[in-house]
Amino acid sequence: MKKLLLLFSLTIITISCSSGDEDSYGIFNPPAWIQGVWKDEASGATLTFTNHDIKYTTNGESFSYSRQAYKFSETLAQEISSTPNLYVSDFHQGDKGFIFRFNFSKTSNTRMHSKGHLPGNYVKQ
Repeated sequence: MKKLLLLFSLTIITISCSSGDEDSYGIFNPPAWIQGVWKDEASGATLTFTNHDIKYTTNGESFSYSRQAYKFSETLAQEISSTPNLYVSDFHQGDKGFIFRFNFSKTSNTRMHSKGHLPGNYVKQ
């Protein structure tokens, strides 16, 4: 009986920890205008903005910045600017980590330019 209870508890913990919902981490807060999928005109890579995440996908591989931040206890995201035409946020790991600056500016309702980390010209999908 104890083994069964232990197995059940471990199963519940595993399911709870592997939900894959980056939005639950709450690291980023992209404005409404940028939320959705954007494709880089040159490379074909995509950026997906949700309520609380920035995901980058290229060559079939996807990278979640919220999930990455969640892995490290000293990871910080700092929103610098969030306006109807601009979203700037820094992402870094405590005192000794690299700093990535996301700098996205809206050039039309379907286009944006990134001149920070992940540079390029993106088209809304």
